[in-house]
Amino acid sequence: MNKLNTWLLKNTFWILLYLAISGLLFQFVDILNFKQDSFIKWIYLFFDFSYSDLKFFDLEVFTFKRNLEGGSYYYISYLDIVFYVLFIISVVVYKLSNYRETKVIQFCLSVISLFTILSFLYQVYVLFIFFEVKGFLGILFLLKAVFMFYVCYFYLKTWKAELEYIQSKENQLSDFKTFQLKPASKWKRLAHHIIDIFLILSIFSKYIFDFHVSTLIQDFQSLVGENIAGWIVFFVFTTTYYLIFEALFKATPAKYLTQTSVVSLEEKPVSFLNILRRTLSRKIPFEGFSFLGKIGLHDSLSKTTVAEQVKEPSKYKVFYIVFITLFVLFFLYKILVVFHFIYGF
Repeated sequence: MNKLNTWLLKNTFWILLYLAISGLLFQFVDILNFKQDSFIKWIYLFFDFSYSDLKFFDLEVFTFKRNLEGGSYYYISYLDIVFYVLFIISVVVYKLSNYRETKVIQFCLSVISLFTILSFLYQVYVLFIFFEVKGFLGILFLLKAVFMFYVCYFYLKTWKAELEYIQSKENQLSDFKTFQLKPASKWKRLAHHIIDIFLILSIFSKYIFDFHVSTLIQDFQSLVGENIAGWIVFFVFTTTYYLIFEALFKATPAKYLTQTSVVSLEEKPVSFLNILRRTLSRKIPFEGFSFLGKIGLHDSLSKTTVAEQVKEPSKYKVFYIVFITLFVLFFLYKILVVFHFIYGF
């Protein structure tokens, strides 16, 4: 394992560059339907590590329409393409910054890490519930998922260990003892909520439309009713998301972007029980309004909060500003196309 870790550290840039570029290229392999070719299929199985599959309910504004034979067509999400373009930009910035700027790379790796966990669990679920054994291909897929998760986990943990927290003036938070770290602003907390909810819906949309999972959800709806089933499914998705990220990394993808992290309000490390309380207390009705006060409810109940990390002014913000601008413009264009198709203007 030490040899693997040494190799990962020594070749960080090239490994990340390969993951980013190959992830983008294999999106187009999928779009062009080259998987039907046996040679391309084997290349795909051995060299593709693009586990992300962002969909956002298959809404037309986030998709390309591909025509098929016989006049039929289906939609392909472009969110994965956008995601891997962002990944490539972040790797280039990482190189230009002399291997210092990692926040966007961490965002990308955290998203991929969750997909590897979900992909592994899904394959095991299909294997043991539906007995769909895929032999060597299934084993290879599981091994790749484990390896890819380890790569993401290793880099995220390594960079995390290298960070220090800003020591600022003392901050008195509610009934807790003097808190020495700088709490994240309420605007950042709001941004975390918006970005994380968008990611939750985009990540788990893949499984909502999957045949096996959708069948299970439909059976559940017939048992307890559509509204209750919908609430429970969303509860499971959000709980899974926050538990995995905050238990493993003390940060969600949105927190990586703002360079913040979950920390304890007590003089001891954040425990899994803290994270469990933090996650479940988010489900309290109107809990979000508690952040209008000094400290939010899911912070106070779990005795944790979100604090700033040490960060240096970025010289490469222009890369991300251009990227975000182009994405927003393209998104607005897609909205106009959809409205034109539906309403004729």
